[in-house]
Amino acid sequence: MYIQQILLQIFHKFGGERSVSAGFHLLKGKRSGQTIQDVGNFNLHSFFGLTPKLTKEKYMEHADQLIELGYATYRDEQYFILTNTGLEVLEKSKSMHFNGWYYRGNEHIFFKRLSLVVQSLSYSVQETKSFAPIQKDEDIQLWVKNFLVKNNYKSDTFYQAIRVEISDSLNRLDIEDSSLNLLLYRLSGFNTPGWTWQQLAREQNSSLLDVQLAYIEALHMWLDALYEEPKRYLSQLAEGVRIEQLLTESSQKTANLFQQGFTLEQIATMRRLKESTIEDHFVEMAMTMPQFPLGQFVASQDVEVIVHAVKQENSKKLKVLREAVPELSYFQIRLILAAKGEM
Repeated sequence: MYIQQILLQIFHKFGGERSVSAGFHLLKGKRSGQTIQDVGNFNLHSFFGLTPKLTKEKYMEHADQLIELGYATYRDEQYFILTNTGLEVLEKSKSMHFNGWYYRGNEHIFFKRLSLVVQSLSYSVQETKSFAPIQKDEDIQLWVKNFLVKNNYKSDTFYQAIRVEISDSLNRLDIEDSSLNLLLYRLSGFNTPGWTWQQLAREQNSSLLDVQLAYIEALHMWLDALYEEPKRYLSQLAEGVRIEQLLTESSQKTANLFQQGFTLEQIATMRRLKESTIEDHFVEMAMTMPQFPLGQFVASQDVEVIVHAVKQENSKKLKVLREAVPELSYFQIRLILAAKGEM
């Protein structure tokens, strides 16, 4: 099961240092300081925001199943750790190719555009102007209309070119046929409706959630390929889908002021926010900005001390690291963990 493999990977990376709820917030894509910090500290970018509609009840059902199967157990009643059996299952499971940190649900925008384009072209080829659009979102409809007009959709050249792009780009993906079918069967054409999630789940003998996760993974792989090797038309459909501005809106405001030369304390005063809130913003900046000036906050030798302490203590818990290196503040330790990523 996809969800089981994902949870095993998440809890393995947490290493028994985060509560079971932390995995839920990660999959939901919660934009809190703690969850974003978890993403950076434990290198969990790929799973961020994969299931924004997942309920806590359903999440706990899947987590409890890991215990029932003997794959995981609780420590101190709130921390999830993998058993030896769970580690063996994880080691044998296939690698996954999600990219949640950079798409955050926007992969669905790409597919909505694509599905409406495919449907529109299929009816145009049959010289049928009237049909019920598969996508009801007016923004998607307007975007697709402009795309088709701009690219002279009535020409045979365009029709053939986009067919070739779709076929070639999908054939190049290192993807299982079952996952490829999820993409193709969701498309609608002339008098041919796309399959529902229920139909796909029955066809693949899987749960709805597993089918949807496999579909999302396939979309992420396709989009990654399109960004690496842009196509004339498919890349237009992927326009604006990948998140380039990774900071939250509030953190970006703090980053702008910092780049203007204001200190953390000055920014807190100017924005009328607690210094602890601004510290959260700086931690987010350290995690997402490659050129973050870590040296302004902590000496390079202290960075190495924390890196060593993480390995020595086999822990990223702030309390553990602070006890090991008491001369550094919690804020400095958080910055180092965020900037250095997985250690």
